[in-house]
Amino acid sequence: MARSAADAALLLNAMAGFDPRDSTSIDRPVPDYSASLNDSLSGLKIGLPKEYFDPGLNSDVEQAIETAINEFRKMGAEPIEISLPNSSLAVPTYYVVASAECSTNLSRFDGVRFGHRCADPIDLEDLYKRSRGEGFGAEVKRRIMTGTYALSAGYYDAYYLKAQQVRRLISDDFRRAFDKVDLIMGPTTPTPAFKLGEKTDDPVTMYLSDIYTIATNLAGLPGISLPAGFVGGLPVGLQIIGNHFEEARLLNAAHQYQQVSGWHNHCPETYR
Repeated sequence: MARSAADAALLLNAMAGFDPRDSTSIDRPVPDYSASLNDSLSGLKIGLPKEYFDPGLNSDVEQAIETAINEFRKMGAEPIEISLPNSSLAVPTYYVVASAECSTNLSRFDGVRFGHRCADPIDLEDLYKRSRGEGFGAEVKRRIMTGTYALSAGYYDAYYLKAQQVRRLISDDFRRAFDKVDLIMGPTTPTPAFKLGEKTDDPVTMYLSDIYTIATNLAGLPGISLPAGFVGGLPVGLQIIGNHFEEARLLNAAHQYQQVSGWHNHCPETYR
C-alpha cells in the first residue's frame, strides 16, 4: 500500500525478486518498475469487462469510473469491451479455496509451536481450545470452520475440487482477454467504500463487495486499485489488472492517470 503509483513502484523494486526459501517464488529478472512510469499510453488497449458494468454496479460509481476511462482516452488509450463470463462465480469459488487454505495453514497455530498460548491450561485439550479461541477473531474462526467443512470427507470433491476447476475457468477467461487487450479496467467495488464497521454483522454482504477483485486473485494476476473520485463523501476505486509479470505496464497506467486526476491527493471529509 502506498500513497501513489510511483511510491508503489519504488516499494516493488525493493520487494520483488527470487527467494530460494519460498517455493512460490519464481526465478526471473526483475525490471526497474520506476523506469517506465512516464511512458506514453498512446495505443494502449484497455479491456472493459461487460460483467463489471452490470445492474449491480452503483450508478454514481459507474459514472466515476467512466470519467476515469475518458481520461485514458484523452491520453491515447483505446477502451474495448471484453467478456469475463465466469466472473460471477469468483466470490463463491474464492471463499471455498481461501477458507480451505486458511483451515490448513492455521492448523499449526495451536499454542504449542506457533501463535498465542492461553494462560494456565488444565490439559492439552484445554490448551488447544482456549489458545485458538482467544487467538483468532470472529472472521478467522468463520473461515477456518468453513474451510474445514469443505475439506472434510464426503465434501472435498463437491466443494474444494469443484472450486479449483472453476478457478481454472476464470483464469482461462483472463488469458483469452489478454490476447486482445493490454490492461483490464473497471470498478474496484460495486458501491463506494462502506463506513468502518458497517458490515461487520453481515459477512455475506461484505464478501459480495469483492465481486470485481476476487477473480484477479484466483487467476494470480497483478492488480492495483487507485482513487477515482467520491460518491456521497465516500471514495470510489478504479481497478487496473495486468497480465502475468506485467506490473511495469500496470504501474505506468496508474501513474499516468494520477498525473491528470489528482484524486490520490484527496481524502474523505470525515478524516480531514
